[in-house]
Amino acid sequence: MPGCSFSIGIMVSRQRMTAILVRIIRSVHLIAILTILVLTVAFIGGCKSVEQPTPEQPPVEVFEDILGRIPLKAFASLPLVRRMTLSPSGEHIASIQNTAGDKTYLVVTTYDGKDARRLLESDNKRYSIRWFDWVNDERLVVGVGADDGWSNLRWTETRLFAINRDGSNLKTDLITPSRDHNSFTREYLPQLQDRVIGKIPGDNRSVLIALDLRIGTYPDVYKLDVYTGRRELIEGSTYGMRDWMADRQGVVRLGTAVEGTMVHILVKPVGQDRWQTLRKYDALREPDMTPLGFDEDPNMLFVAQRLDGRTAVYSIDISNPQVPPTLRASHALYDIEGGLIYSSWLKQVVGVRSRLDESASIYWNPKAKALQTRVDLALPGRINDIQGSSRNGRRHIVVSSHATQPPQWYLYDEDLNRLILMVDGYPKLVPNELVKPMPLTLKARDGTVLHGYVTRPAHARQPGPLIVLPHGGPAGRDVLDFNYWTQFLASRGWAVLQVNFRGSSGYGGEFLQAGFKRWGLEMQDDLTDAAHYAIEQGIADPERICIVGGSYGGYAALMGIVKTPELFRCAVSFAGVSDLRALLTDKRRFLGYELGAERQLGAWWSDRDRLKATSPVNHAEKIRTPLLIVHGAEDRTVPVEQSRAMVDALKEAGFKHMRYIELPDGDHHLSRQEDRLTFFREMERFLATHLDQAGGSE
Repeated sequence: MPGCSFSIGIMVSRQRMTAILVRIIRSVHLIAILTILVLTVAFIGGCKSVEQPTPEQPPVEVFEDILGRIPLKAFASLPLVRRMTLSPSGEHIASIQNTAGDKTYLVVTTYDGKDARRLLESDNKRYSIRWFDWVNDERLVVGVGADDGWSNLRWTETRLFAINRDGSNLKTDLITPSRDHNSFTREYLPQLQDRVIGKIPGDNRSVLIALDLRIGTYPDVYKLDVYTGRRELIEGSTYGMRDWMADRQGVVRLGTAVEGTMVHILVKPVGQDRWQTLRKYDALREPDMTPLGFDEDPNMLFVAQRLDGRTAVYSIDISNPQVPPTLRASHALYDIEGGLIYSSWLKQVVGVRSRLDESASIYWNPKAKALQTRVDLALPGRINDIQGSSRNGRRHIVVSSHATQPPQWYLYDEDLNRLILMVDGYPKLVPNELVKPMPLTLKARDGTVLHGYVTRPAHARQPGPLIVLPHGGPAGRDVLDFNYWTQFLASRGWAVLQVNFRGSSGYGGEFLQAGFKRWGLEMQDDLTDAAHYAIEQGIADPERICIVGGSYGGYAALMGIVKTPELFRCAVSFAGVSDLRALLTDKRRFLGYELGAERQLGAWWSDRDRLKATSPVNHAEKIRTPLLIVHGAEDRTVPVEQSRAMVDALKEAGFKHMRYIELPDGDHHLSRQEDRLTFFREMERFLATHLDQAGGSE
């Protein structure tokens, strides 16, 4: 889905995850599932359909295997790999892999692929594998998530497992209940149990982990033995700290406290026993600072903060904060938004990840930059992201992609001077059958400059049918890279317009904040202006334009047919917001409300008139455009009640040109392949009916 809104909520009230989460996990050994292609390079996504009266125009029958057309499954199947990392020695590779049967596995193989083992299995219904990391060459820790809740209040819980690379010694109870918690129950388990903040050099048995075992939502830091589960308190929560950061030596050296809109960053320089304030500010009124991590020097902290309106990366000596920070990375047009790149073989921070159109990373270390150059020469014209290296720096994992090249995972072996293609994320998609998006720039009605992309089907007549595809977030950004939604829609003969409306991230703080409390207003006008631009440029047939989106994009699709019904022939909302005040009511029960939902949308009471006026659910009687609504019943980001309320309002208004699909096990991200396939089939049938058939839409 193009972006998403909000993040995992941390409940103040919690319940224990059910025991079934642990019992379902099982180990399966000696199953080879990786097909490895060795390339010597001259180095240089069950549906419950709530039926509504169908549109007067009958739906088009869609055949997936039409000769000459890429099958729907090629786009809507989950990518074969979600994450891949090398063990410290570089002798083994671990990855999270998806299968056609809606299963996800944690897999470990030797670097040459000769011995592959499935260690853990997830059905992506009751629980999911979130992440993993190597503790040493033998043992991995795994973050597992599960959904929980009661009534209409839902949240996500996490657990931490550990397992050996051969599948032995699986431990699912690393975090045992605490009896020291200030609660009425004797056995307390935190909601979030996988917040690993670091490792300890020389200690191959332990990780540092943040757990609120004593005071709810205020975690302490423990040293956790990943073999036995034994834990030792290292740093107790103080000053209201909720987030911790350790240095490269495994010493807790930074904490962040957030109360309301006030952010307090504290540090403990080398040789100091007391916490010192590095920065304290009101995030609504003052420039922010985001700690990114420490260098090998434990006093050298990297932070993200503003430079000429754009986010840049600086280094700060926390032992001498009076010294001005050193600029490490910046860009004239874009924010630097990614995390640090720490080189295990150079033993230092060498750069920062940032999604620019031409690259995935910015390096300030010449040796790391030279490695990136070698990879780029071997895989030209792509975004090549070096995601990890062995301890000796001789083997590297590279993810390579571009707009018409779905992600491919390579092992670069410097000793053999080879790039080894490990996995093709979308093996049935061929680059020369995909379409490259073209950048565009336009001005909104008030003169605001907007950037975006248009993807036109190959050999299509112009003007032709157009899909306006607003991203989610709304603080996301469409970039020039592979997008399975865009490529699927273009493969069906529809041009796709993506515009980074005001409120999108990446273009500086002023552009981002221009979207705060402007849902359905200027943000929506930007999409309208972009559609008119496409008409003026001869890209779009004004009689055949639809708006499609997920999350915030789903809201924009609904609001589009409220504000400008004459512009859009149809609309598709996946996991869309329909009632802004109801969304605030849901989000106010979680931590971070003031700097999250309220900052983005406004205050539930004082902004009530605007919130009501810009909520599609309150304008059902105005909607005349055929509409497809799809939502997952297990969505933890935008509650399914948002779409249910919209459907009820439309029924009450007598609207008949609607179809509602509810995915019983669906989440906010179409993480299950069955859900992704169902949604794409419904969307294709719906769009073909209204974009490809002659005549009116009603």
